[in-house]
Amino acid sequence: MSALTTAPCSAPSSDRQAAPAAPTAVEFHYAQTDSFVALLQQLGVSLLVTTYQANKLLVVRAVAGGLSTLVRHFDKPMGLAVDSRRLALGTLNQVWFLRNAPDIAPRIEPAGAHDACYLPRSCHVTGDIAVHEMAWVGEELWIVNTRFSCLCTLGPDYSFFPRWRPPFITALAAEDRCHLNGLAVGQDSNPATAQGGSESYISRWSQRSATLSRVIWSSGLPRRSRSSSTCWISGARYGRSLAIGPPPGCVVPCR
Repeated sequence: MSALTTAPCSAPSSDRQAAPAAPTAVEFHYAQTDSFVALLQQLGVSLLVTTYQANKLLVVRAVAGGLSTLVRHFDKPMGLAVDSRRLALGTLNQVWFLRNAPDIAPRIEPAGAHDACYLPRSCHVTGDIAVHEMAWVGEELWIVNTRFSCLCTLGPDYSFFPRWRPPFITALAAEDRCHLNGLAVGQDSNPATAQGGSESYISRWSQRSATLSRVIWSSGLPRRSRSSSTCWISGARYGRSLAIGPPPGCVVPCR
């Protein structure tokens, strides 16, 4: 089980400043399949979920035969990359970086129940680049920069460094020309992406065909189909078709 602790950035307070009002409590509802808790227990994992509609990062854990959900607020969280040492979270204007503190985790109540505790350590201001999926490639964080139709990395001198864009994207512009969104890293550390269109159009990208190859590979998906997420499973690349072709939401092999 993992714990996640966050602290908001705020200006120093003074005696003249009124204490901030406590956030209003809201009801939180969820439903899961009967086998979900058993699956989490079998795998020995927690599931992290971002929901930009509700501005929340959820940590879902199996506890005492039931489900426990830790809720943390971020401004439009979307992309997420995590390993045993670190967690990166893409939000509306920033990428947050959290580090695992394994010496703190065992002391969190109930004591001895947690094996990881991720604490915020820094954030990088990107501006509104519509961060979608992210992945660690070695020590470098690669980001799907949907707004500028490219893959990018971060550095101290700029909001982002564009590293690659589809060959049909003719200019680096904040126009979401092909709705680039999915990212997967194979065993050879080569990124692969998914996008909603294969032409440099500013609008109506969802009606264009989807193509993928190395960083974008040929998927064999029918014209006017739309691909969203991509992943590696046992050495094969898979994409998720959301439109014409196989039933929406199914996984399509993309060798």
